[in-house]
Amino acid sequence: MSLQESVVRSAFRETLREVYSHPVQTCIAIALLGLISTVLHAIFIRLVHLGQYPGPSWAAYTRLWLCKTIASGNSAKLFVDVNKKFGPLARIGPNHLLTDDPELTRRILAARSHYTRGPWFDSIKIDPHVPNIVSERHPGRHNHLRYQMSAGYAGKDIDGLEMAINQRITDFIDRIDKNWISGPQDTKVFDIGRRIQFLAVDIITHLCFGKPLGFLETDSDVFSFLATIETQLPIVQHFSVILELNTLLLKMMDFPWLKRLILPSARDKKGVGVIMRISRKVVEERFAPAAIAKNDMLGSFIKHGLTPSEAETEISISLVAGSDTTATSMRATLLSIISNPRVYTRLVGEIDEAVAHDLISSPILQEEAGRLPYLQACIKEGLRRFPPITQLRERMVPPEGDIYNGKNIPGGTFIGFNAWGLQLNSVFGDDAEVFRPERWLIDDADRLKEMGRVHELIFGYGTTRCLGIPIAMMNLNKIFVE
Repeated sequence: MSLQESVVRSAFRETLREVYSHPVQTCIAIALLGLISTVLHAIFIRLVHLGQYPGPSWAAYTRLWLCKTIASGNSAKLFVDVNKKFGPLARIGPNHLLTDDPELTRRILAARSHYTRGPWFDSIKIDPHVPNIVSERHPGRHNHLRYQMSAGYAGKDIDGLEMAINQRITDFIDRIDKNWISGPQDTKVFDIGRRIQFLAVDIITHLCFGKPLGFLETDSDVFSFLATIETQLPIVQHFSVILELNTLLLKMMDFPWLKRLILPSARDKKGVGVIMRISRKVVEERFAPAAIAKNDMLGSFIKHGLTPSEAETEISISLVAGSDTTATSMRATLLSIISNPRVYTRLVGEIDEAVAHDLISSPILQEEAGRLPYLQACIKEGLRRFPPITQLRERMVPPEGDIYNGKNIPGGTFIGFNAWGLQLNSVFGDDAEVFRPERWLIDDADRLKEMGRVHELIFGYGTTRCLGIPIAMMNLNKIFVE
Protein backbone atom coordinates (compact mmCIF):
# COMPACT_ATOMS: atom_id res chain seq x y z
CA MET A 1 0.00 0.00 0.00
CA SER A 2 1.44 3.38 -0.99
CA LEU A 3 1.81 6.24 1.46
CA GLN A 4 -0.86 8.23 -0.42
CA GLU A 5 -3.42 5.39 -0.17
CA SER A 6 -2.66 4.99 3.52
CA VAL A 7 -3.29 8.69 4.17
CA VAL A 8 -6.58 8.63 2.22
CA ARG A 9 -7.87 5.59 4.08
CA SER A 10 -6.88 7.06 7.42
CA ALA A 11 -8.68 10.29 6.61
CA PHE A 12 -11.79 8.36 5.49
CA ARG A 13 -11.87 6.34 8.73
CA GLU A 14 -11.45 9.53 10.76
CA THR A 15 -14.35 11.13 8.87
CA LEU A 16 -16.60 8.13 9.55
CA ARG A 17 -15.75 8.28 13.25
CA GLU A 18 -16.74 11.96 13.33
CA VAL A 19 -20.01 11.21 11.56
CA TYR A 20 -20.92 8.39 13.95
CA SER A 21 -19.87 10.48 16.93
CA HIS A 22 -22.09 13.44 15.98
CA PRO A 23 -25.16 12.04 14.21
CA VAL A 24 -27.43 15.04 14.89
CA GLN A 25 -24.91 17.56 13.57
CA THR A 26 -24.29 15.35 10.55
CA CYS A 27 -27.99 15.21 9.68
CA ILE A 28 -28.29 18.98 10.07
CA ALA A 29 -25.29 19.50 7.80
CA ILE A 30 -26.74 17.20 5.13
CA ALA A 31 -30.09 18.98 5.35
CA LEU A 32 -28.39 22.38 5.01
CA LEU A 33 -26.41 21.18 2.00
CA GLY A 34 -29.63 19.92 0.43
CA LEU A 35 -31.36 23.23 1.12
CA ILE A 36 -28.45 25.25 -0.30
CA SER A 37 -28.40 23.02 -3.39
CA THR A 38 -32.15 23.52 -3.87
CA VAL A 39 -31.86 27.29 -3.49
CA LEU A 40 -28.95 27.49 -5.93
CA HIS A 41 -30.85 25.36 -8.43
CA ALA A 42 -33.95 27.57 -8.09
CA ILE A 43 -31.81 30.70 -8.64
CA PHE A 44 -30.22 29.12 -11.70
CA ILE A 45 -33.64 28.19 -13.08
CA ARG A 46 -34.92 31.70 -12.37
CA LEU A 47 -32.03 33.52 -14.04
CA VAL A 48 -31.15 31.19 -16.91
CA HIS A 49 -34.04 28.87 -17.80
CA LEU A 50 -36.93 31.00 -19.18
CA GLY A 51 -35.34 34.02 -17.50
CA GLN A 52 -36.32 36.30 -20.38
CA TYR A 53 -40.03 35.61 -19.88
CA PRO A 54 -41.58 37.75 -17.10
CA GLY A 55 -44.30 36.57 -14.74
CA PRO A 56 -45.37 36.63 -11.08
CA SER A 57 -42.16 37.00 -9.06
CA TRP A 58 -42.16 33.76 -7.08
CA ALA A 59 -43.68 31.62 -9.85
CA ALA A 60 -40.20 31.31 -11.38
CA TYR A 61 -38.86 29.58 -8.26
CA THR A 62 -41.65 27.17 -7.38
CA ARG A 63 -44.78 25.48 -8.71
CA LEU A 64 -46.64 26.52 -5.57
CA TRP A 65 -47.79 29.75 -7.25
CA LEU A 66 -49.54 27.65 -9.89
CA CYS A 67 -51.03 25.32 -7.25
CA LYS A 68 -52.32 28.32 -5.29
CA THR A 69 -53.86 29.84 -8.43
CA ILE A 70 -55.61 26.61 -9.40
CA ALA A 71 -56.89 26.12 -5.86
CA SER A 72 -58.32 29.66 -5.76
CA GLY A 73 -61.36 28.73 -7.85
CA ASN A 74 -60.68 31.88 -9.87
CA SER A 75 -57.78 30.68 -12.01
CA ALA A 76 -59.34 31.73 -15.34
CA LYS A 77 -59.49 35.38 -14.24
CA LEU A 78 -56.04 35.26 -12.63
CA PHE A 79 -54.51 33.85 -15.81
CA VAL A 80 -56.09 36.72 -17.77
CA ASP A 81 -54.47 39.18 -15.35
CA VAL A 82 -51.06 37.49 -15.79
CA ASN A 83 -51.02 37.85 -19.58
CA LYS A 84 -52.37 41.41 -19.36
CA LYS A 85 -49.54 42.40 -17.04
CA PHE A 86 -46.61 40.36 -18.39
CA GLY A 87 -47.40 39.93 -22.07
CA PRO A 88 -48.76 37.25 -24.44
CA LEU A 89 -46.24 34.62 -23.29
CA ALA A 90 -45.69 34.83 -19.54
CA ARG A 91 -43.96 32.62 -16.99
CA ILE A 92 -46.19 30.94 -14.39
CA GLY A 93 -43.80 28.25 -13.10
CA PRO A 94 -40.14 27.16 -13.16
CA ASN A 95 -40.80 25.32 -16.45
CA HIS A 96 -44.27 26.69 -17.30
CA LEU A 97 -45.36 29.41 -19.73
CA LEU A 98 -48.87 30.74 -20.39
CA THR A 99 -50.07 32.22 -23.68
CA ASP A 100 -53.09 34.18 -24.86
CA ASP A 101 -51.66 34.67 -28.37
CA PRO A 102 -54.05 33.15 -30.97
CA GLU A 103 -51.31 32.72 -33.61
CA LEU A 104 -48.93 30.95 -31.22
CA THR A 105 -51.81 28.75 -30.04
CA ARG A 106 -52.64 27.86 -33.63
CA ARG A 107 -48.98 27.05 -34.38
CA ILE A 108 -48.64 24.84 -31.31
CA LEU A 109 -51.84 22.88 -32.06
CA ALA A 110 -51.38 22.63 -35.84
CA ALA A 111 -51.63 19.16 -37.37
CA ARG A 112 -47.92 19.05 -38.31
CA SER A 113 -46.67 20.74 -35.16
CA HIS A 114 -43.73 19.15 -33.34
CA TYR A 115 -45.25 20.13 -30.02
CA THR A 116 -46.64 17.20 -28.05
CA ARG A 117 -49.12 16.82 -25.22
CA GLY A 118 -47.35 17.35 -21.92
CA PRO A 119 -47.62 15.43 -18.62
CA TRP A 120 -50.60 17.65 -17.76
CA PHE A 121 -52.79 15.14 -19.62
CA ASP A 122 -51.73 12.27 -17.36
CA SER A 123 -53.79 13.84 -14.59
CA ILE A 124 -57.11 13.24 -16.38
CA LYS A 125 -57.02 9.47 -16.54
CA ILE A 126 -59.67 7.59 -14.59
CA ASP A 127 -57.12 4.79 -14.24
CA PRO A 128 -53.47 6.00 -14.36
CA HIS A 129 -52.52 2.94 -16.43
CA VAL A 130 -55.28 3.42 -19.03
CA PRO A 131 -55.27 6.46 -21.36
CA ASN A 132 -58.47 7.77 -22.96
CA ILE A 133 -59.39 10.08 -25.85
CA VAL A 134 -58.81 13.12 -23.63
CA SER A 135 -55.57 11.99 -21.95
CA GLU A 136 -53.77 10.02 -24.69
CA ARG A 137 -50.42 11.72 -25.34
CA HIS A 138 -49.05 9.60 -28.19
CA PRO A 139 -50.01 11.38 -31.46
CA GLY A 140 -50.57 8.19 -33.46
CA ARG A 141 -52.73 6.47 -30.85
CA HIS A 142 -54.66 9.67 -30.18
CA ASN A 143 -55.42 10.17 -33.88
CA HIS A 144 -56.55 6.55 -34.18
CA LEU A 145 -58.93 6.97 -31.24
CA ARG A 146 -60.30 10.14 -32.85
CA TYR A 147 -60.94 8.23 -36.05
CA GLN A 148 -62.77 5.49 -34.17
CA MET A 149 -64.89 7.87 -32.11
CA SER A 150 -65.51 10.87 -34.38
CA ALA A 151 -68.75 9.57 -35.93
CA GLY A 152 -70.24 8.84 -32.50
CA TYR A 153 -69.31 12.19 -30.99
CA ALA A 154 -70.51 14.05 -34.07
CA GLY A 155 -73.85 12.21 -33.91
CA LYS A 156 -73.49 10.79 -37.42
CA ASP A 157 -74.09 7.20 -36.27
CA ILE A 158 -76.83 8.06 -33.75
CA ASP A 159 -80.35 7.37 -34.99
CA GLY A 160 -82.80 10.06 -33.96
CA LEU A 161 -80.12 12.29 -32.44
CA GLU A 162 -82.17 15.47 -32.58
CA MET A 163 -85.33 13.65 -31.48
CA ALA A 164 -83.54 12.31 -28.40
CA ILE A 165 -82.34 15.79 -27.42
CA ASN A 166 -85.84 17.15 -28.07
CA GLN A 167 -87.28 14.54 -25.70
CA ARG A 168 -84.96 15.52 -22.89
CA ILE A 169 -85.49 19.26 -23.32
CA THR A 170 -89.27 18.80 -23.54
CA ASP A 171 -89.15 16.75 -20.34
CA PHE A 172 -87.09 19.50 -18.70
CA ILE A 173 -89.56 22.26 -19.66
CA ASP A 174 -92.59 20.14 -18.69
CA ARG A 175 -91.15 19.54 -15.22
CA ILE A 176 -90.55 23.27 -14.74
CA ASP A 177 -94.17 24.00 -15.74
CA LYS A 178 -95.50 21.28 -13.44
CA ASN A 179 -93.35 21.75 -10.35
CA TRP A 180 -91.67 25.13 -10.28
CA ILE A 181 -94.09 27.82 -11.39
CA SER A 182 -94.82 30.29 -8.58
CA GLY A 183 -98.44 31.23 -7.87
CA PRO A 184 -100.11 34.36 -6.43
CA GLN A 185 -99.82 33.04 -2.88
CA ASP A 186 -96.47 31.29 -2.99
CA THR A 187 -93.00 31.70 -4.45
CA LYS A 188 -91.09 28.58 -5.39
CA VAL A 189 -87.31 28.69 -5.35
CA PHE A 190 -85.85 27.06 -8.46
CA ASP A 191 -82.11 26.56 -8.89
CA ILE A 192 -82.03 26.52 -12.68
CA GLY A 193 -78.23 26.24 -12.75
CA ARG A 194 -78.33 22.92 -10.92
CA ARG A 195 -81.22 21.62 -13.04
CA ILE A 196 -79.34 22.47 -16.23
CA GLN A 197 -76.58 20.19 -14.96
CA PHE A 198 -79.18 17.45 -14.48
CA LEU A 199 -80.44 18.06 -18.02
CA ALA A 200 -76.94 17.85 -19.51
CA VAL A 201 -76.21 14.51 -17.82
CA ASP A 202 -79.58 13.07 -18.88
CA ILE A 203 -78.96 14.14 -22.49
CA ILE A 204 -75.49 12.61 -22.71
CA THR A 205 -76.56 9.36 -21.01
CA HIS A 206 -79.54 9.12 -23.36
CA LEU A 207 -77.21 9.47 -26.34
CA CYS A 208 -74.69 7.01 -24.90
CA PHE A 209 -77.01 4.31 -23.54
CA GLY A 210 -80.31 4.96 -25.30
CA LYS A 211 -82.01 6.23 -22.11
CA PRO A 212 -81.37 8.95 -19.51
CA LEU A 213 -79.86 8.22 -16.12
CA GLY A 214 -82.80 9.86 -14.33
CA PHE A 215 -81.42 13.11 -12.91
CA LEU A 216 -84.47 15.13 -14.00
CA GLU A 217 -86.97 12.42 -13.13
CA THR A 218 -85.72 12.19 -9.55
CA ASP A 219 -84.70 15.87 -9.40
CA SER A 220 -81.50 14.76 -7.73
CA ASP A 221 -77.80 14.14 -8.22
CA VAL A 222 -78.14 10.43 -8.95
CA PHE A 223 -75.40 8.35 -7.27
CA SER A 224 -73.76 11.65 -6.15
CA PHE A 225 -72.15 11.73 -9.57
CA LEU A 226 -71.89 15.52 -9.82
CA ALA A 227 -70.88 15.94 -6.18
CA THR A 228 -68.01 13.49 -6.66
CA ILE A 229 -66.72 15.33 -9.73
CA GLU A 230 -67.01 18.71 -8.02
CA THR A 231 -65.14 17.41 -4.97
CA GLN A 232 -62.39 15.50 -6.74
CA LEU A 233 -61.64 17.74 -9.72
CA PRO A 234 -59.90 20.46 -7.65
CA ILE A 235 -57.68 17.75 -6.14
CA VAL A 236 -56.92 16.12 -9.49
CA GLN A 237 -55.84 19.48 -10.95
CA HIS A 238 -52.83 19.53 -8.63
CA PHE A 239 -51.64 16.29 -10.22
CA SER A 240 -51.22 18.29 -13.45
CA VAL A 241 -48.72 20.59 -11.69
CA ILE A 242 -46.96 18.43 -9.09
CA LEU A 243 -46.03 15.68 -11.56
CA GLU A 244 -44.37 13.65 -8.82
CA LEU A 245 -47.88 12.90 -7.54
CA ASN A 246 -48.61 11.04 -10.79
CA THR A 247 -45.43 9.00 -10.38
CA LEU A 248 -46.33 8.22 -6.77
CA LEU A 249 -49.86 7.23 -7.80
CA LEU A 250 -48.52 4.84 -10.44
CA LYS A 251 -46.28 3.20 -7.83
CA MET A 252 -49.18 2.92 -5.40
CA MET A 253 -51.26 1.15 -8.04
CA ASP A 254 -48.86 -1.81 -7.78
CA PHE A 255 -50.58 -2.61 -4.47
CA PRO A 256 -54.10 -3.96 -5.15
CA TRP A 257 -55.50 -2.86 -1.78
CA LEU A 258 -54.33 0.73 -2.39
CA LYS A 259 -55.72 0.68 -5.92
CA ARG A 260 -59.14 -0.36 -4.58
CA LEU A 261 -58.95 2.40 -1.98
CA ILE A 262 -57.92 5.27 -4.28
CA LEU A 263 -59.35 4.72 -7.76
CA PRO A 264 -63.05 4.78 -8.72
CA SER A 265 -64.34 1.26 -9.21
CA ALA A 266 -67.43 -0.39 -10.64
CA ARG A 267 -68.03 -1.68 -7.09
CA ASP A 268 -68.56 1.84 -5.74
CA LYS A 269 -72.02 2.86 -4.57
CA LYS A 270 -71.69 6.50 -5.65
CA GLY A 271 -69.67 8.81 -7.87
CA VAL A 272 -67.80 8.00 -11.06
CA GLY A 273 -67.53 4.33 -10.06
CA VAL A 274 -71.30 3.92 -10.47
CA ILE A 275 -71.05 5.32 -14.01
CA MET A 276 -68.26 2.82 -14.67
CA ARG A 277 -70.50 -0.01 -13.42
CA ILE A 278 -73.38 1.08 -15.64
CA SER A 279 -70.99 1.46 -18.58
CA ARG A 280 -69.53 -2.01 -17.97
CA LYS A 281 -72.97 -3.62 -17.77
CA VAL A 282 -74.13 -2.01 -21.01
CA VAL A 283 -70.83 -2.80 -22.78
CA GLU A 284 -71.04 -6.46 -21.72
CA GLU A 285 -74.58 -6.65 -23.11
CA ARG A 286 -73.46 -5.09 -26.41
CA PHE A 287 -70.58 -7.55 -26.81
CA ALA A 288 -72.69 -10.62 -25.95
CA PRO A 289 -72.85 -13.26 -28.74
CA ALA A 290 -76.53 -12.61 -29.56
CA ALA A 291 -76.38 -8.85 -29.05
CA ILE A 292 -78.18 -6.61 -31.55
CA ALA A 293 -76.19 -3.61 -32.76
CA LYS A 294 -77.66 -0.27 -31.70
CA ASN A 295 -77.20 3.08 -33.37
CA ASP A 296 -76.25 5.19 -30.37
CA MET A 297 -72.89 6.62 -29.30
CA LEU A 298 -71.71 3.38 -27.71
CA GLY A 299 -72.86 1.42 -30.77
CA SER A 300 -70.79 3.75 -32.96
CA PHE A 301 -67.68 3.22 -30.84
CA ILE A 302 -68.09 -0.55 -31.09
CA LYS A 303 -68.81 -0.37 -34.82
CA HIS A 304 -65.52 1.44 -35.39
CA GLY A 305 -63.42 -1.08 -33.50
CA LEU A 306 -63.18 -0.14 -29.83
CA THR A 307 -62.56 -3.11 -27.54
CA PRO A 308 -64.86 -3.73 -24.55
CA SER A 309 -62.38 -2.17 -22.09
CA GLU A 310 -61.80 0.82 -24.40
CA ALA A 311 -65.53 1.33 -24.88
CA GLU A 312 -66.13 1.22 -21.12
CA THR A 313 -63.40 3.80 -20.46
CA GLU A 314 -64.45 6.14 -23.27
CA ILE A 315 -68.13 6.12 -22.35
CA SER A 316 -67.25 6.95 -18.74
CA ILE A 317 -64.99 9.84 -19.75
CA SER A 318 -67.56 11.18 -22.22
CA LEU A 319 -70.17 11.37 -19.45
CA VAL A 320 -67.79 13.27 -17.17
CA ALA A 321 -66.33 15.65 -19.76
CA GLY A 322 -69.32 16.09 -22.08
CA SER A 323 -71.95 16.87 -19.48
CA ASP A 324 -69.79 19.34 -17.55
CA THR A 325 -68.70 21.48 -20.52
CA THR A 326 -72.20 21.56 -22.04
CA ALA A 327 -73.83 22.54 -18.74
CA THR A 328 -71.20 25.26 -18.19
CA SER A 329 -71.91 26.79 -21.62
CA MET A 330 -75.67 26.68 -21.09
CA ARG A 331 -75.55 28.27 -17.65
CA ALA A 332 -73.00 30.99 -18.44
CA THR A 333 -74.78 32.06 -21.63
CA LEU A 334 -78.23 32.00 -20.00
CA LEU A 335 -76.97 34.13 -17.11
CA SER A 336 -75.46 36.62 -19.55
CA ILE A 337 -78.73 36.90 -21.45
CA ILE A 338 -81.14 37.24 -18.54
CA SER A 339 -78.91 39.70 -16.66
CA ASN A 340 -78.80 42.05 -19.66
CA PRO A 341 -82.29 43.55 -20.27
CA ARG A 342 -81.38 44.88 -23.73
CA VAL A 343 -80.10 41.50 -24.93
CA TYR A 344 -82.97 39.61 -23.28
CA THR A 345 -85.61 41.87 -24.86
CA ARG A 346 -84.12 41.63 -28.33
CA LEU A 347 -83.74 37.83 -28.18
CA VAL A 348 -87.29 37.29 -26.90
CA GLY A 349 -88.54 39.61 -29.65
CA GLU A 350 -86.76 37.56 -32.32
CA ILE A 351 -88.20 34.32 -30.94
CA ASP A 352 -91.73 35.74 -30.61
CA GLU A 353 -91.65 36.99 -34.17
CA ALA A 354 -90.52 33.59 -35.45
CA VAL A 355 -93.33 31.90 -33.48
CA ALA A 356 -95.90 34.39 -34.83
CA HIS A 357 -94.85 33.60 -38.41
CA ASP A 358 -94.83 29.85 -37.74
CA LEU A 359 -91.08 29.67 -38.49
CA ILE A 360 -90.06 27.46 -35.56
CA SER A 361 -91.27 24.20 -34.09
CA SER A 362 -91.53 23.18 -30.46
CA PRO A 363 -88.90 22.23 -29.54
CA ILE A 364 -87.08 24.31 -32.11
CA LEU A 365 -85.22 22.33 -34.78
CA GLN A 366 -81.52 22.76 -35.41
CA GLU A 367 -82.11 24.07 -38.92
CA GLU A 368 -84.68 26.59 -37.66
CA ALA A 369 -82.36 27.86 -34.92
CA GLY A 370 -79.71 28.54 -37.54
CA ARG A 371 -82.06 31.05 -39.17
CA LEU A 372 -82.33 33.20 -36.01
CA PRO A 373 -79.33 35.56 -36.30
CA TYR A 374 -79.58 37.15 -32.84
CA LEU A 375 -79.85 33.74 -31.17
CA GLN A 376 -76.69 32.64 -32.99
CA ALA A 377 -74.95 35.86 -31.95
CA CYS A 378 -75.92 35.26 -28.29
CA ILE A 379 -74.55 31.71 -28.39
CA LYS A 380 -71.28 32.79 -30.01
CA GLU A 381 -70.87 35.63 -27.55
CA GLY A 382 -71.64 33.40 -24.56
CA LEU A 383 -69.00 30.89 -25.62
CA ARG A 384 -66.51 33.67 -26.31
CA ARG A 385 -67.03 35.41 -23.01
CA PHE A 386 -67.12 32.23 -20.92
CA PRO A 387 -65.19 29.40 -22.63
CA PRO A 388 -66.23 26.19 -20.87
CA ILE A 389 -62.74 24.63 -20.76
CA THR A 390 -60.36 26.77 -18.71
CA GLN A 391 -57.70 24.20 -17.82
CA LEU A 392 -54.18 24.82 -19.14
CA ARG A 393 -53.97 21.73 -21.40
CA GLU A 394 -50.19 22.18 -21.58
CA ARG A 395 -48.12 21.23 -24.60
CA MET A 396 -44.42 20.41 -24.45
CA VAL A 397 -41.92 22.33 -26.59
CA PRO A 398 -40.06 19.96 -28.96
CA PRO A 399 -36.44 19.02 -28.05
CA GLU A 400 -34.99 21.46 -30.58
CA GLY A 401 -36.81 24.35 -28.86
CA ASP A 402 -38.74 27.15 -30.50
CA ILE A 403 -38.55 30.91 -31.09
CA TYR A 404 -41.24 33.40 -30.08
CA ASN A 405 -40.85 37.08 -30.93
CA GLY A 406 -37.11 36.61 -31.19
CA LYS A 407 -36.83 34.87 -27.80
CA ASN A 408 -35.77 31.27 -27.35
CA ILE A 409 -38.12 28.74 -25.74
CA PRO A 410 -36.05 25.77 -24.47
CA GLY A 411 -37.09 22.25 -25.43
CA GLY A 412 -39.17 20.50 -22.77
CA THR A 413 -40.87 23.71 -21.60
CA PHE A 414 -44.62 23.40 -20.87
CA ILE A 415 -46.88 25.99 -22.53
CA GLY A 416 -50.46 26.30 -21.28
CA PHE A 417 -53.37 28.02 -23.02
CA ASN A 418 -55.21 30.94 -21.46
CA ALA A 419 -58.71 30.11 -22.72
CA TRP A 420 -60.37 33.26 -21.39
CA GLY A 421 -57.47 35.47 -22.42
CA LEU A 422 -57.57 34.20 -26.00
CA GLN A 423 -61.18 35.36 -26.30
CA LEU A 424 -60.35 38.86 -25.05
CA ASN A 425 -58.12 39.47 -28.06
CA SER A 426 -58.13 42.95 -29.59
CA VAL A 427 -59.81 41.59 -32.73
CA PHE A 428 -63.06 41.68 -30.74
CA GLY A 429 -62.77 45.43 -30.14
CA ASP A 430 -62.13 47.69 -27.18
CA ASP A 431 -65.05 46.21 -25.21
CA ALA A 432 -63.99 42.55 -25.45
CA GLU A 433 -64.80 42.01 -21.76
CA VAL A 434 -68.43 42.99 -22.35
CA PHE A 435 -71.13 40.48 -23.33
CA ARG A 436 -72.38 42.16 -26.53
CA PRO A 437 -73.90 39.79 -29.16
CA GLU A 438 -74.17 42.65 -31.67
CA ARG A 439 -70.45 42.38 -32.38
CA TRP A 440 -71.30 39.30 -34.48
CA LEU A 441 -73.91 41.13 -36.59
CA ILE A 442 -71.65 43.71 -38.25
CA ASP A 443 -71.45 44.19 -42.00
CA ASP A 444 -67.72 43.48 -42.26
CA ALA A 445 -66.87 40.06 -43.70
CA ASP A 446 -63.11 40.37 -43.10
CA ARG A 447 -63.54 41.36 -39.46
CA LEU A 448 -66.03 38.53 -38.88
CA LYS A 449 -63.57 36.09 -40.43
CA GLU A 450 -60.77 37.26 -38.13
CA MET A 451 -63.03 37.03 -35.08
CA GLY A 452 -64.13 33.56 -36.17
CA ARG A 453 -60.50 32.38 -36.40
CA VAL A 454 -59.95 33.30 -32.76
CA HIS A 455 -63.38 32.10 -31.62
CA GLU A 456 -62.85 28.61 -33.04
CA LEU A 457 -59.92 28.09 -30.64
CA ILE A 458 -62.48 27.68 -27.84
CA PHE A 459 -62.92 24.11 -29.07
CA GLY A 460 -59.25 23.40 -29.72
CA TYR A 461 -57.55 23.26 -33.08
CA GLY A 462 -56.07 20.78 -35.52
CA THR A 463 -56.05 17.16 -34.42
CA THR A 464 -57.14 18.09 -30.89
CA ARG A 465 -60.31 19.94 -31.88
CA CYS A 466 -63.29 18.85 -29.78
CA LEU A 467 -65.22 15.98 -31.38
CA GLY A 468 -68.49 16.77 -29.62
CA ILE A 469 -69.09 20.23 -31.10
CA PRO A 470 -72.17 19.24 -33.19
CA ILE A 471 -74.02 17.77 -30.20
CA ALA A 472 -73.03 20.65 -27.91
CA MET A 473 -74.19 23.25 -30.42
CA MET A 474 -77.50 21.44 -30.92
CA ASN A 475 -78.12 21.65 -27.17
CA LEU A 476 -77.30 25.36 -27.13
CA ASN A 477 -79.50 26.05 -30.17
CA LYS A 478 -82.52 24.57 -28.39
CA ILE A 479 -82.30 25.35 -24.69
CA PHE A 480 -82.51 29.16 -24.80
CA VAL A 481 -85.49 29.23 -27.16
CA GLU A 482 -87.44 26.74 -25.06
